[in-house]
Formats: sequence, C-alpha cells, structure tokens
Amino acid sequence: MDDFNYNLIDKAYNVIKEHVIKTPLVTNDYINQLLGSKVFFKLENLQKTGSFKFRGATYKLSKLSDSEKNNGVVAYSSGNHAQAVAYSSLSRNINAKIIMPSNAPKIKIENTKNYKANVVLYNPVKEVREEIGDKIAKDENRTIIPPYDDYNIIAGQGTLGKEISDQLESMQIIPDLYLCCCGGGGLIAGTSTYLKYKFPKIKSYSVEPKDFEDTKFSLEKGFINRNKDNNFSICDALLAPQPGRLTFPINIKNLSGGFVVTDEEVKHTIKFLAEHLKIISEPGGAVAAAAILHNKIDIKSKNVVVMISGGNIDIDMFLNL
Repeated sequence: MDDFNYNLIDKAYNVIKEHVIKTPLVTNDYINQLLGSKVFFKLENLQKTGSFKFRGATYKLSKLSDSEKNNGVVAYSSGNHAQAVAYSSLSRNINAKIIMPSNAPKIKIENTKNYKANVVLYNPVKEVREEIGDKIAKDENRTIIPPYDDYNIIAGQGTLGKEISDQLESMQIIPDLYLCCCGGGGLIAGTSTYLKYKFPKIKSYSVEPKDFEDTKFSLEKGFINRNKDNNFSICDALLAPQPGRLTFPINIKNLSGGFVVTDEEVKHTIKFLAEHLKIISEPGGAVAAAAILHNKIDIKSKNVVVMISGGNIDIDMFLNL
C-alpha cells in the first residue's frame, strides 16, 4: 500500500476512540530548563494494558469477520502486543492464543494470562515464533494478529499521532522534532505519517537500543538490514530482528534518521522519569527520552515531542535500577 496516509489513521481513530484512553501530553518546567527546550512527553504508558499496542490490536480486531472472530486469533509477542490482543479479544469474546518467549518479563506473561488468553511459551534461542504462529493458525484456522507489519495495526498505532497533533494545536504549539522508540517500526510509521501531515516541517527520528539499531542502519543504507543474532538488551519490547516489510517503506519516507541508546542510559532515564514526571516507564518505553537526556541530538530552543510508549516493567527490575 504505497498510499498509506493520514486518512487511514483518521478512520482508525473514529473506530477506536471510544475504547482507548486519550493519554496526556505533558511538559515539565524542570526538564525544559535543564535541556533548554520545550519537551512534550506523550504518556502512552497510561494506556489500557500499559502500552500503545492496545490501539493497533483494537483496530485490527474490529476488522475481523464474524467467522474469523468465531475461529479465534493467534499472536506472537514479547509482551505488550500479547497483552493488548488478549485484552481486546476478551472484551469481544474472541478466543486468543498468544505465543510468548519464556524469558519475557513476568508481569507481561501474567497479565496476558489474566486476560484469559491461552499463553504458549517458547525458547527464543531454539525456536522461531513466526513458525509456531503459522502452524497454530493453519492447524486451528485462527487469524494471525501481527505485532507491527500490518496496515491496520500501523493505522491503529498512528492514532497516537492524531492525538498528539490535536493536543499540540490546542496549546498552539508547532513541533520541531519527534523522537519515538522503534522495534518493528509500526508505532513510528503511523505516528510520523500523521505528524508530517499536520506539521510538514517536523523532523522525526527513531530511537533503538544498542545492538538492535536495524532501523537506523536501514535508513542510512536505504534498504532493510537485519540485526546480528544473540545480542541482548533490557529493552525487551524493541528486539525485532529487522524493520518490517510494510513499515520500513513508510519510515524511510518520513524519518530524518535514527539514534541509539545504551541499557545504562535507559536505566538512568527510567529513574529520571519516575522522579520528575512521577511515571513508571518500561525500558523500551523510555528510549526516546533517553536520547534527549543523553545528548544524542541537539534540541536547544526547540519544541520536542517524546514518546513514552509503555510502562510494563517487572517490579524487581524497577527496584534494582
């Protein structure tokens, strides 16, 4: 779909707006003074199920036929998409089977089970989640709900861009920069599309954890690059092996580049956000904030939008940062 555009996001928003929380867009005097800019944090960690993934899952499930709903769905995820599909399915009386890595954060596995999904754990070192999902979909006639590489999912996540635009316009703010986490690329593809439509001069950037900067490299080289295997990061939500086949063409058109942050920078940022914004962010949800707090980009005297995409962090990790 070469013509993915803001109209598709508007349509998605009209469908899901009664189901999602319109999350706050906040600024903070101390942070603005510290950085010499005006920073607006989109607190999607306060969304239902604790992340932006609820938007895409809600919209995708709304597009299923009655027979598809009756046959159930299957999804694979490290946790946030898992919870979103489980919760959205439960509210629609759809049977959901979710494939999760055995080393996923405990809070994400338990929450997915609490939403009455059938959780199938796999070994991420020895098994491939897509292969497991394809087999279950075929054997049980279930519909796969992809985590990012689906235009309905991208449009659903893009509703965040519409909300940000409306909130900025209500404050009479024109943004200069937008920084957003990036795993498979669905969130930044959708949101950057809408923000570019509303604010044509805005520059949007992906932010990824060190050793998982496939989008940054792909943007620089002009084609999809894959991460090396067997790397590690605490940012469990952002460990996609490569940019999406559908998301990357959108992102290479919209984005001005990408940045990389370390796990230590992310840990510092989670603590900083807890202290100064009074919010809890998960590691993947904090990478965009980490980029501005650790001088990855010059933001002096600019209006900057920063995505806080999720808040599902194990309490043990939070207490030991």
